[in-house]
Amino acid sequence: MSKEKMVLDTFYAFQNALLSNNIEELDRLLAPDYRGYSIRGELEGRQAVLDAWGPGGVSMDESSYENLEVEIRGDVGIVTGNGFVAGTFQGEGWQHHLHFCDLYLKIGGGWQVFLSHSVEIEPGPGTSSTS
Repeated sequence: MSKEKMVLDTFYAFQNALLSNNIEELDRLLAPDYRGYSIRGELEGRQAVLDAWGPGGVSMDESSYENLEVEIRGDVGIVTGNGFVAGTFQGEGWQHHLHFCDLYLKIGGGWQVFLSHSVEIEPGPGTSSTS
């Protein structure tokens, strides 16, 4: 299996762990020194992500991605693309159209998410806010 395919599989495993609030899988997929920038531009560490997606936390009910590009630079995988995510938090619905960049590190025999950054964008023409 190519490194690009392995990184893309890790990307989808991470998205599925978010969709299912699977903390054990998130714990496995996040690098020990993970950090990310939320849609609001706030820096979030590994534990903050695990806490946010735990019981009673954030729920993602829908996600879709397009224009995915995967690039490998040594033991670093880079995934960029556009997406739509929607869910609930404390009983309130949320949704975002976004552009994102995730960095993955090859650790041992697999890949882990090291850095995530998302920026909210306006939906493109012909894209509904509930796509």
